[in-house]
Amino acid sequence: MRWIDMHDKPVNKIENKTEEREEDTEKFYVAEEGVPLYICDQNALIAYYGSEIELNRTIVSPRGDGIYSARLPLLDVALPFWVYGRGLLFLDAYYLLAETVNSNTWRPITSVMIDIHRGKYAGLEHRYSRISVEEKGIELKNGHDGHSLRLQDVHGLKWIRL
Repeated sequence: MRWIDMHDKPVNKIENKTEEREEDTEKFYVAEEGVPLYICDQNALIAYYGSEIELNRTIVSPRGDGIYSARLPLLDVALPFWVYGRGLLFLDAYYLLAETVNSNTWRPITSVMIDIHRGKYAGLEHRYSRISVEEKGIELKNGHDGHSLRLQDVHGLKWIRL
């Protein structure tokens, strides 16, 4: 079992696969399944399996992490919460697992599963910073209180349409 700590930037960061667009200084990323993505730019557009998510840095947390407002441009919908730019994890062909906060704040942090293809999300009620991607699902752990969650599929989550 391989654990991913969402706060540790890997040596071979996916950030190297970017292209800067001169007209608006937005960085373009192509996400890879199961590989954490770390955004530290002012603005970013992330493509993943025919879907996109657009991030615009709104504030910086006291620890220096960028916090972004987000929208799904192909669906023309904004997310009702802000997303941390660290440890964005894309799963299957549709999902983004991200640490989020309510708009206009930087805590409390909770993990949210976002279906960027169909425009819906499911709150996971806790912050999960350690993730293990396995053949039959994912295991999520909170590095602070030890709470864990095993997801074998996403059908049992309480999805909210945007």
